[in-house]
Amino acid sequence: MTDRTYLDHNATTFTWPPVIDAMTEAMRVHGNPTAQHADGRAANMIVNKARDAVGLAMCVCAQDVIFTSGGTEGCNTAIWSALQAGCKRLLTSAMDHPATINAAENFGATYEIVPADSEGRTDMVWLKARLADWDAEEGRPFLSLVAANSETGVIQDVETATDLIHASGGLILVDATQALGKIPMTFQPDYMAVSAHKVGGPKGIGALYVSPDAPYSPLLAGGGQERRRRSGTHNVPGIAGFGAACENLINLEHTRAVRDILEKELKAIEPNIVIFGEGADRLPNTSFFAVPDASSMTLMMALDLEGISVSTGTACSSGKVGESRAIVAMGRSDQAPKGAIRVSFGDNCTLNEVEDFITAWAKIRRIKLQGVAA
Repeated sequence: MTDRTYLDHNATTFTWPPVIDAMTEAMRVHGNPTAQHADGRAANMIVNKARDAVGLAMCVCAQDVIFTSGGTEGCNTAIWSALQAGCKRLLTSAMDHPATINAAENFGATYEIVPADSEGRTDMVWLKARLADWDAEEGRPFLSLVAANSETGVIQDVETATDLIHASGGLILVDATQALGKIPMTFQPDYMAVSAHKVGGPKGIGALYVSPDAPYSPLLAGGGQERRRRSGTHNVPGIAGFGAACENLINLEHTRAVRDILEKELKAIEPNIVIFGEGADRLPNTSFFAVPDASSMTLMMALDLEGISVSTGTACSSGKVGESRAIVAMGRSDQAPKGAIRVSFGDNCTLNEVEDFITAWAKIRRIKLQGVAA
């Protein structure tokens, strides 16, 4: 697979060498972190060191960080906690990941979708008006808001949403899975979920921040690990890897220039191309686009055969046929009747990747390239 061009980093990114080293070293420590003997204490030191690194990366107090299996568990736990605390009606952004929307449905919660505009920005005017009409019988307001949409990369106005929710006496969950390592973590929510494999860490490990003032009910019952907040034996190698990833975070701002060149070249050879969220503030590494006359699934498979890895949207929907949740929420299904393609760059992106993609795209689309300028 060394000859392939991987452009699906929003789904998962490469595991960085320092992460592999940290995990390998942790595998040589055999104690259970909750054991009181020397081997247990050695494992516990690894967990605590990683917790400090993850907390620093999230810009929160390390003692308020709970290790989970990933972003999905973190979001589910926060929603479960809100429901147990008397939040009877949940608000969730139309741009949210299925991890929050489907969790509300799975728990049998009554919920309402906060709409988005045509660029994929959550409607804060709607939210303010809805909170002004909030009825006491609906319980304490609770909002789930993704920090950045996984498909379009559009960054949401978390600060305004947090101010509105807190002014109403409510709680807010920020799904920062795509935000960590890509934009400043200046959020001050009640709950915040992240996942290691989006930032060069291993799959299957994540973290949930819980504010000291926020209600909390464990999703998992058992031995009472993580200070009785998340039962289950610690995944010490995974936690060590997450810590190492957070200690070695790479600013992805440099990917913006590469992303912009890709979009410029696509526009030059595809007059009808639609780039979603182009008019909004986006993650620097993400481009989500469609050509109305082509099937995204067909394009993705054809690109795969040419050695290019991209996706048709959020990874949890891989292999599923259907419209993009983001495109539907933006009211732009007519511009992408056959779906869209997402390209997401990693920290080691180069202009060669753009050239590889454009060359493969032109071949598939039977477009004759004539020296498209960078």
